[in-house]
Amino acid sequence: MFITFLLLFHLSLPTRVAAQVNQALAADSAGASETVLIPYRAEIERAAARESLPPALIAAVIQEESRFNPWATRAEAQYLRSRSVRRESARFARQHRLGPTAYTELLDRSRSYGLMQVMGETAREQGFTAPFLAELYVPANAIAHGAKLLAQLLRRYHNDTLSAISAYNQGTARMVRRGRYQPAVFANARYVYRVAIAWRAYRTLFDAGVPTP
Repeated sequence: MFITFLLLFHLSLPTRVAAQVNQALAADSAGASETVLIPYRAEIERAAARESLPPALIAAVIQEESRFNPWATRAEAQYLRSRSVRRESARFARQHRLGPTAYTELLDRSRSYGLMQVMGETAREQGFTAPFLAELYVPANAIAHGAKLLAQLLRRYHNDTLSAISAYNQGTARMVRRGRYQPAVFANARYVYRVAIAWRAYRTLFDAGVPTP
């Protein structure tokens, strides 16, 4: 009787071990899924709804532009040499006596800010009236104006998403010649490819309902 019990116990042991292993793996998978989070998901979805854009596309652009760093900054020297940017900077400074000087406004317009690396000049053209362009570091502001620019480019290129992505990276200063938008030239094909891959990955995450941190 005792030998029979030991035999049955021995035969059932692998099944118990397998069940415990599967249970542990399931717990690890659940814990891992909870760590895959989408930063600023609420802001992304609000901007996406407002501009009729896929939220995954906005997230993909953020991933490539700033790696979700809200303090990312880049200077674009060609804006400093633009007569129209200089003129508009001086006019903005005159209209906002308690705001920036003409020189600091010019410097601020020649930088890209925040999550979606929106140029200060582009934000002003879109109607961003905050006295200081540093407010584009605020995630909601950065995402709102980046999404607006992306939507404008999609309309400009007749919903050709790859051309719009390419144009977003090249910047409006490079895309406009003699007052007209030029066809997108994929000199930045690597950028377009990386955004497209990230877009597919984030689409899966958004569809799965992955939460924000």
